[in-house]
Amino acid sequence: MIASVKIPSAPSRRALLALVLTGSAALLGACALPVNRAPVQQTYRLTGADIASAPLPQPVVVQLLPVRAAAGLQSAAMLYSRSPDLLAPYRDSRWLAPPAQLIGDAIAQTLARQPWVSAVQQQAVLANAPWALHCSLYRLEHDLRGSRGTVHVELVCALANPRSRQIAAHWRFDGHEPLAVNDAAHFAQGAQALLDQALAEMVRRVHDAVQASQAVQAKAETR
Repeated sequence: MIASVKIPSAPSRRALLALVLTGSAALLGACALPVNRAPVQQTYRLTGADIASAPLPQPVVVQLLPVRAAAGLQSAAMLYSRSPDLLAPYRDSRWLAPPAQLIGDAIAQTLARQPWVSAVQQQAVLANAPWALHCSLYRLEHDLRGSRGTVHVELVCALANPRSRQIAAHWRFDGHEPLAVNDAAHFAQGAQALLDQALAEMVRRVHDAVQASQAVQAKAETR
């Protein structure tokens, strides 16, 4: 028995061909549609400063306590403000770590480069350090108010002599840096410039306190 094959009529063939062409065009159009990709996350960091200072008669060990962060600065968010009472994070830009941690590492790097510092202790205490440095970060933000943007950094530090149980130095750095372009990259550059200034003051303050203490000690030993 021979099966019969029904051949579509000419109108049916034209309809089938039109359906295939329509489907192919839809597939090609779908391939050409734009793909919504997630924005690229940009990450920025803060580093130590290349600062030179004079040697002292006796190199010292400095105990660097963790930098304390004010409310809102415990995360890696890069903050900007458009009004005095509002802070918001950048959507696609972040610090490499919470800024207090980055600043603490930058302080340690800068102190370790000084010829009068034999070691900087951060986490583990290997020896009783004659000096302890503690800083608190109160402000790090990109202020967008006004015609030009401004970076604000406020850092308060205290240097203690654990042996005498006295505060040898206490100072506050409150810096402002205007920005030519209001974006995260220029914010990071401005923050680094202000941090370099704060680190230079930190080196000077700690150096002067250690120098004064060693001068008093040397004078007492010669009596």
